Amino acid sequence: MTSLPMQHLGRLLALAMFLAALVGGGRDARADTAAAQALFDAARQLMAQGKYADACPKLEESQRLDPGIGTQFNLAACYEQLGQTASAWSTFLEVAGAAKAAGQLEREKVARQRATALEPKLIRLTVTAPADAPADLQVKRDGAPVGRAQWGTPVPVDPGKHTIEASAAGRAPFARTVDLTRAGATETVAIPPLPAGAPARAAAPPASGAAQPTSGAAAQPTSGAAAARPTTGGAALAPVAGRAPAPPARPLTRRRSKGMMVTGIVLTSIGAVALLGGGLALASTCSGSGCDDSLDDPLGDDSLDYVDEEDSGADAGYALIIGGLVFAGVGIPLAIIGGRQVPVQPEKKAASAPARSPELVLGPRYAGLRWSM
Repeated sequence: MTSLPMQHLGRLLALAMFLAALVGGGRDARADTAAAQALFDAARQLMAQGKYADACPKLEESQRLDPGIGTQFNLAACYEQLGQTASAWSTFLEVAGAAKAAGQLEREKVARQRATALEPKLIRLTVTAPADAPADLQVKRDGAPVGRAQWGTPVPVDPGKHTIEASAAGRAPFARTVDLTRAGATETVAIPPLPAGAPARAAAPPASGAAQPTSGAAAQPTSGAAAARPTTGGAALAPVAGRAPAPPARPLTRRRSKGMMVTGIVLTSIGAVALLGGGLALASTCSGSGCDDSLDDPLGDDSLDYVDEEDSGADAGYALIIGGLVFAGVGIPLAIIGGRQVPVQPEKKAASAPARSPELVLGPRYAGLRWSM
């Protein structure tokens, strides 16, 4: 009797894990697609109302969740209506490239025409640096790094204010803000040689309780132990050791659901056993003399009895494999979701103090018990 090869068992287990991942990943993908469609519909309504400032962020999020050529085309049109000529121009060119790759020639043509119409309106900003700029000179435009390859090259930017910053080790930083509003204009920001030396820090003001020197009295230098420790009222103060800040406490976590995790492990184990049993059953159906094609009497009664037994064994094997895949496909996501670590919300401490024991109170005209709740 032959046994199921280990490589076949490994393939079955890999298939089960793939199906489990497909179930979990498909659920997330469907949720992202639904959210992207809702954002796209809301953005289209806002664009119809002329509210482009509110529509563009929704289209950006929709494109992030579920990229599509149609969403990207509407985003470029939204940028154009909002006056962001550089963003609209570059997005239309991206749409043209994606449409060409997808075989959408008409959309590619329209996108390139829209991008070409925007080119005369583009505002270009050129950043230059001195020839003897230090090797570690870093340039930023609106907080984003500007590589050396961009220095001296006119780069399209959206209308509005743009800040150019330059810094290097051991040198004073440089910053300049330009306001670009004229369509088709070209502005150049030249970074000057940065002077050596970092800007000096301002001296800290004296403490409120520190003694100030009186007018007409010269400060006398001190020596020895008296100079090492400040004095107040003639008594020497011991030096105070600095205390290191306590490390931040790590948040407490727990498993999302221990029962769900255990259930998933049990189902996965059952599925693995069923897959193994199904594989063995399929392997056993083609063992022994019944699978020999050189039987003397293939149409005899014994042959028919063997065929029936072989068919029933194969059916049982396939049933076990299908059942094992189902169990594993359900158990693996349950084990993963239930075993995830989630933060533990700290319990609220009771604000009231513990109750005191009753006290006997005696007065001139009364006697009684008193206690606190």
